[in-house]
Amino acid sequence: MAVIEISKLIGKKEISISAAIKRREGFNLIEVLLAMAIISALLASAGALSSKFADRRAVDRITANISSTLQLVKLKSLRHGLEYQAVFTFDSEEKILNILTQRGNSNRGSDRYEEETSQEIRVKEGVIISPANRRFNFNPNGTLGGLSGTVTIRTANNNIRRCGRIVVSPFGRIRVVQGNWNGTTCSAVK
Repeated sequence: MAVIEISKLIGKKEISISAAIKRREGFNLIEVLLAMAIISALLASAGALSSKFADRRAVDRITANISSTLQLVKLKSLRHGLEYQAVFTFDSEEKILNILTQRGNSNRGSDRYEEETSQEIRVKEGVIISPANRRFNFNPNGTLGGLSGTVTIRTANNNIRRCGRIVVSPFGRIRVVQGNWNGTTCSAVK
């Protein structure tokens, strides 16, 4: 009989504990504070990561805009048999990059250029474009009519090493490098 009474007591305790758990609703204060601490730590780390990501994305976006404009101007020159040029001007105070595409009036030695398209791009604070003003002139055979050159895009923040470099050769080859800034130049990631 003693065994039966013990099992009945254990059974009654289990019932009373489960009834107490069923009656409890919500969270206690310690559980809420712990959840808030974890969430705030995650948000703080995500904020730091998102600002770095935004700076990298800004460099990549500007690099893509400039390189695609150069490719388009080169193709238009080849297709229409006229000189075309792309003019880039960067206002570092206003943080605005202006990109003009212009069509020449001749296949060699144009003396007049008509504006075809114009873009005004707002550049994120902390992004540097050098040189600030650059003109690339393409001949109808796809070569560069004038000086070859490089445009470099990077952040002013030394903790973010992302950079972009567009190199245009005298033969009209447009090479895009997206890599890391080492303090003096933009080198491709290997």
